[in-house]
Amino acid sequence: MNGYKGMIDNATVQIYEYGIDRQTYMNHTNRIFPFYVMSYISEGAALLRIGNKEYEHLPNKVILVPPYTRHDHVMPQGSNTLFWWWHFDYKVYDTIDLLKLIRLPMIFTLKHGKQFEVVFSEYIKTMDLPSSLCNTLRRKASSMNVLAHLLGEAEEENLTHGIDAGIPNVFQEMLDIIVSGDVNNLNLQYFADKYNMHPTYISNRFSGYFGIPPIKLYRKLQLERAAQALNSGKSVSEVAEMFGFSDVSVFSRLFTSNIGVSPSKYAKLNPPKHLSEIG
Repeated sequence: MNGYKGMIDNATVQIYEYGIDRQTYMNHTNRIFPFYVMSYISEGAALLRIGNKEYEHLPNKVILVPPYTRHDHVMPQGSNTLFWWWHFDYKVYDTIDLLKLIRLPMIFTLKHGKQFEVVFSEYIKTMDLPSSLCNTLRRKASSMNVLAHLLGEAEEENLTHGIDAGIPNVFQEMLDIIVSGDVNNLNLQYFADKYNMHPTYISNRFSGYFGIPPIKLYRKLQLERAAQALNSGKSVSEVAEMFGFSDVSVFSRLFTSNIGVSPSKYAKLNPPKHLSEIG
């Protein structure tokens, strides 16, 4: 599906915290975070508890706790465990959680744990580099390499279910239409007529699958595309027409309420650059 390829192409990893720590005692209980908690053990052992289920956390195993999941991560006094940990998100347009769609297991084994340790160590090194354009790109590439290693191992073990896991084709098609941007002035009635479903049902089911109502996602993507068009030097009226707005004032109000500044001010703050100005 073209929409899913576009999603992956536009997905980014956001890192919040990371580290490599040796622990002799741990009693993290009732933890809830708004991001993924990845923890890998190379030495020692720990216990992950979610609800009434317990998972042994042993060497070469990864735990991956989803956002807003209450959990305990504990080990007794006198333990000696080496943790490699990462708090992160992997989202499209800072909205759709791709890992939720893939439905990775909570805990799985890395066959190539030593390779992962090398990749993660390289990531840590890039985070210590001084700020520069090249080093920013290195950090982004390194973070994607860590994630690629994790997902590659899961895929090798047939632990991933595909990015469209459990989502009916009709809702995948809706997402394709939204991501493609081929339909201007898209609304719920368009989908209701096309698929013979009630608009409220469409909105509720779509939100359940992708974490955001379809029209809210559509507007977010259209406004981001509009911002990119303004960056290219097009006038506000040209951009409004490009995205199906016959009334420039309506476009301006919507842009301002979502982006935080008016389109004319945004264009002034983000003028187009020539190649000679970059870097």
